[in-house]
Amino acid sequence: MLVANPAASQFTGGDHRSIVQILSRHHLVEAVWPNSAGGARSIAADAVTAGFDGVIAMGGDGIVHQVAQALVETDVYLAVVPAGTTNVFARQLGLPTKPVRAARALTAEPPVAARSVVTVDASMADGSREVHHAVFAVGVGMDADVVVAAETEPYRKYRFGAAHYARTTLGMLWSDLRKRRPTIGLESGARTARAMGAMVQFHRAFTYIGRRALRFHPEQPDPMSVLVLESLRLRRVPALLGRIATGRRLDGGRGVTTWQEVTSFTFRADPPARVELDGEVIGEVASAIVTYRPESLWVVGTSPD
Repeated sequence: MLVANPAASQFTGGDHRSIVQILSRHHLVEAVWPNSAGGARSIAADAVTAGFDGVIAMGGDGIVHQVAQALVETDVYLAVVPAGTTNVFARQLGLPTKPVRAARALTAEPPVAARSVVTVDASMADGSREVHHAVFAVGVGMDADVVVAAETEPYRKYRFGAAHYARTTLGMLWSDLRKRRPTIGLESGARTARAMGAMVQFHRAFTYIGRRALRFHPEQPDPMSVLVLESLRLRRVPALLGRIATGRRLDGGRGVTTWQEVTSFTFRADPPARVELDGEVIGEVASAIVTYRPESLWVVGTSPD
C-alpha cells in the first residue's frame, strides 16, 4: 500500500507515477491518496486487516506519523518515501533524500527491523482520552508551541524549511520566554520537576532546524532521555543557541536538566499544555503517561542508532 500526501512540499505527480512504476516491477502496489490525517490512519488500518505486507508513507513526517499509528504492534512494516520539508524520520533511517531514489532503494530488498516507539496515553483538556504513538520525538509545552507557530505560516515552511523553524524558535524565545512559568509537573520514579516544557529522545535525533543532531546528553538515549526545561532566562538564550548550533549537549546549564534511563514518566499541566509527536500536535493535554515500547514497529531501511 502506497499512501501519499499530495500536499507535501516535495510531492509531484510525475514522481508519484514514477514511484508506482518502480515499485510495481517487484510488488503488487495499491496507491491511495488520503484526504485527511484520519484518512491516512484508516487506510493503514485497512491495509493491516487486508493482509498487506507493508505500507509506504510518501510525504513528510506528518504522513509517516499518521500511518505508523495503525502499524504499531502488528506484523505490517512501515516504509518511507521522503517528500516533505524536513523528513527527520527518513534522515534517522539513512534513506535517500530524493523520492525516486528512495523508491528504488525499496526494490533492493532493504532490511526490515523492529524499532522502538513511545506511547502517550493522554487525558485531553476536554476530558477525553487519546492514545498516540511517536516514532522519533515527543515534545510537551514550549516545543509543541514552536511547532504550532511554525505551522501558521505554511508558505514559509515549504519555501524556507529548516530556516523557518529556526526563525520561529528564535522569535518565540525572544517574545515568549519572559512570560513563561513552570506549570507542568513531571514525575518519573523518585525524580520530579516543575517545568515550562520537556522533550523526549529515544533514538538518534535531529533537529527541525538543520541537519546537526540535537543532543540532550553525551550518551545515547537508553531507553529514553527527557530534557526538562525548568526555567530559561533571556540572558541564557545565546549560550543555549550556541550549544544547538555546535551539537553540544543541552543540559548542564541552570534550569535545564536531563533525566537519563527513563522507561516511563507522567506529567500534569495546569493549564493544559500542547503536546507534539513527530512534529504533529495532538492538542492540549491535561495529563499523560509516556511509556517506552521496545521493538513495537517494523520499519524498512533502519540504520543503527
